[in-house]
Amino acid sequence: MSTVLYTSLPIEEEETVLAGYSCLASHRDADDVWRGGDGFYTDLTDETDFRYLRNPQALGPFPMRTEPGTDVFILGYRKSGADPDLQHIKVAFMRNFLMAIDRGGLIVKGLTPTHTWELDQVSLEKYVVEDAEAQAFYRAIKDPEPIRHTSKRLGKLALYINIDDDSLEKTLHTITMRKPLMRIDIFRHTSIPVKYAAVLECSDDHGNKLLRTLEPPQHHKWDPGRAAYGESLLRELKNFVRDGLKSRVKQQIGDQVVIKGLARYLPTELFEEKSGTLRSAGTPQDGPGTDQESSTVQGSDGELTQVATRERQTVRVGVRTSAGAEGTSPTDKGKDQGGEGTRNKKGGTLSADGEQGKGAGRITAGEVRFRSWSDATTGDLCLAITPLEDVAGDLELVPLGPGGSMEDDYMLPISEGVLTIGGASEPLKHQGNVLSQLQLKAGITSHVRLKLSSNHRYRLGVK
Repeated sequence: MSTVLYTSLPIEEEETVLAGYSCLASHRDADDVWRGGDGFYTDLTDETDFRYLRNPQALGPFPMRTEPGTDVFILGYRKSGADPDLQHIKVAFMRNFLMAIDRGGLIVKGLTPTHTWELDQVSLEKYVVEDAEAQAFYRAIKDPEPIRHTSKRLGKLALYINIDDDSLEKTLHTITMRKPLMRIDIFRHTSIPVKYAAVLECSDDHGNKLLRTLEPPQHHKWDPGRAAYGESLLRELKNFVRDGLKSRVKQQIGDQVVIKGLARYLPTELFEEKSGTLRSAGTPQDGPGTDQESSTVQGSDGELTQVATRERQTVRVGVRTSAGAEGTSPTDKGKDQGGEGTRNKKGGTLSADGEQGKGAGRITAGEVRFRSWSDATTGDLCLAITPLEDVAGDLELVPLGPGGSMEDDYMLPISEGVLTIGGASEPLKHQGNVLSQLQLKAGITSHVRLKLSSNHRYRLGVK
């Protein structure tokens, strides 16, 4: 019957309330029309009002509730065979009561004949990794600088945002909640050009009371038709969320310009599928296709270079490993691999004596996705680094010149940096262009904010 029962004893109350809800089975009526509906377990002796039963007896083997709190009884759990440890139940609680658990307002215990788990303020961080959606919203509520606003009608509002174009498979939009910190509704803003997960909180007493009147008994949405002021309240909330998302995107990603249909005018020979490279167009050369339009000119006259293609500003990385100049073991020194000697030409294989140094390791090629942008407000240089597996070591940044060429000898004017992972920030060590002693977790995007001593913008790659 898809039935759930609740017994709840509110704080400073003496009566325990018993509520029940069923998603009734659908059926065809005599006119061959499909019918379906909701069922509520109520006190039928009161014919004038919708009233739940009070002070119920113990249900099955479970004791009566005598302390403030709520018991949830799922009758005939249909996935019990495939979910003997109640993992689906755990995920459901994380998705719907994430902030209540994180704030210490809710503890959930799962008990089966073979397994026991407990969701609380301490264990939540460990368990959210089991579900990508819960983990994305968990990172959102750990936003160190949520967007706040005080509404004349709703009181204090807060918007927590996790923008993660690298790790998220799709946009998860904005989930909403009021003072009990339970997920109620979801706001979708399709105009936001990045993937994100966000949480809107309205915990003000007055706002909580107004929004409560917009909810049906299932508490699964805010229905503007349930109150005369519903439309204007939701419009205010959605405008706040939309403006907050746009300001955060501009801060983290920068201004974006989308030109629809531009691909129709790009020369067909620009992208070479077999090599996966993008041809840089200088002065038009003789040959087929040179009479077609080009959207950009890069490089000097007559120059033809190979430029790695990037999707949504995500670049693959190369690595430069250190080599010491001491010892007797022969080594090969390739392009820009260090050593005390210098040379005018790059590349090639030169014989030398030495052993691998004992300095900090470098994060290896192909292990991270990398994106950089300039904060239009502060001028800070911002990075998003997502490893494919747990990695540790140093990361060397390099500015990109015309056509995406690496300017190896240019020193970035970095004055200080901050590393943020999962809402926790700490000062970042660096020497020159090298970010030192990074500890990166698989699939988790680390954000780096670098302050520069000069007011310039840079396109970056990684050595």
